Amino acid sequence: MEFLVSGIMVLSFGVACAAAATPEPAAGFADVAAISLAMALGATVLSLFRLDAARRQNAAAAHKLAELAHRLKAGEPPDWTATGVADIDDIAHTLEEFGQRLRRKRALLTRLNEELIRSSGAAGGSNGFNNQLRAIIDALPVGVLVAEAPSGRVLEGNKALESILRGPIIYSENLENYSHWTAVHESGEPVAPQEYPLARALAGEERPTLECRYQRADGVWGWISIVGSPIRNERGDIIAAIIAVTDIDELKTAEEHRRMMNMELHHRVNNSLAMIQGIANITARTATDFAGFRSSFSDRIQCLSRLSTLLVKKSWTETPMNELVATALATDSVALRDRIVISGEDVELRSEVALALGMALHELLSNAERHGALSTEDGRVAVDWRVADSEGRRLQIDWKEHGGPPVQTPSRTGVGQYLMKSVLTRQFGGDIDIVYDPDGVRATLTAEI
Repeated sequence: MEFLVSGIMVLSFGVACAAAATPEPAAGFADVAAISLAMALGATVLSLFRLDAARRQNAAAAHKLAELAHRLKAGEPPDWTATGVADIDDIAHTLEEFGQRLRRKRALLTRLNEELIRSSGAAGGSNGFNNQLRAIIDALPVGVLVAEAPSGRVLEGNKALESILRGPIIYSENLENYSHWTAVHESGEPVAPQEYPLARALAGEERPTLECRYQRADGVWGWISIVGSPIRNERGDIIAAIIAVTDIDELKTAEEHRRMMNMELHHRVNNSLAMIQGIANITARTATDFAGFRSSFSDRIQCLSRLSTLLVKKSWTETPMNELVATALATDSVALRDRIVISGEDVELRSEVALALGMALHELLSNAERHGALSTEDGRVAVDWRVADSEGRRLQIDWKEHGGPPVQTPSRTGVGQYLMKSVLTRQFGGDIDIVYDPDGVRATLTAEI
């Protein structure tokens, strides 16, 4: 203020000097100029005065706001009166609201601390339940959330919960705000606010549970398990509720996979039993005696067993064609193995296709051993396969025999050919074309990949 007064005096003196130094003929002009200059200087001085007053008011308000922050930090109640500075007053009101929430939280945590000390029989030495609770829940491997009663205001959550939810904890103000949590039941129906275990525990339910799919902060849905419990005082009144949240997404995925595997296994067993029944019926239809039936049936069942073992190793998913052919054409004779040449592209087959196709190849092998190229010492068998269409959906297998006895077209359809054409082709979704060339049997098999 002293600066402004001094400035006014200096400016007034300058105006007087300017008027005195003006020549007499120009006195009228000088008077006008002096008055204009004095008005401009006065306006400038007034503006400076207002700016200085605003600066002093802002400085005083900022100092008062700093005192409010220190009081809140020390846990003391706020003592705020309006300063007239709108921005600082708004900040102060926000700090007051935050302080009220913080005091309510501390009051509830103090009550919970007293309950904990009373129930555990501790003799004292507590630094406040806030520190104890934080230390305990942060050490837990499950997510923890604490809410006050009866409002349902969320008070505390731990780091494990933030990790499960992949984002910050939503500190809902009341039970109605639980609708901000995005979760659905297994049926796809949204979880209502009152269905959450936290709300049910606040309502008095002793051990509410819920498994649901929750939308995490990154937008990804995951399965969680929630278990809740009310917290009561010595009179039995509910003063808060606590829930434990567990990430069970991997468990649910494993359960679904196990369920699908059980269904797949059931389906495979039924298919295998149907195939065994078909093999038994066809083999019995053409067998002349029990010994012949037993030999043929046992040979086919052993091949079916080998193929099933291969598919189990591949988890009944996709089977490499080269492994399938090697398993289907397995033989105890080293000499016969050396006379079978296999080659082809890297192709993987679905389990149902692989099983039927392997049995068909085994029938061709059995026929070659009994009547075809492998029934002599010089005969050979070549097996080659390739993808037969541009879309990669059809597989063609060429079976070629040579070096064996002269081949004649059989007068009747054998059991192996009947089995391949009547039973197996339906399962691998293709066809078998057998040509009885004099130089050796030729067979072309097509199958769906």
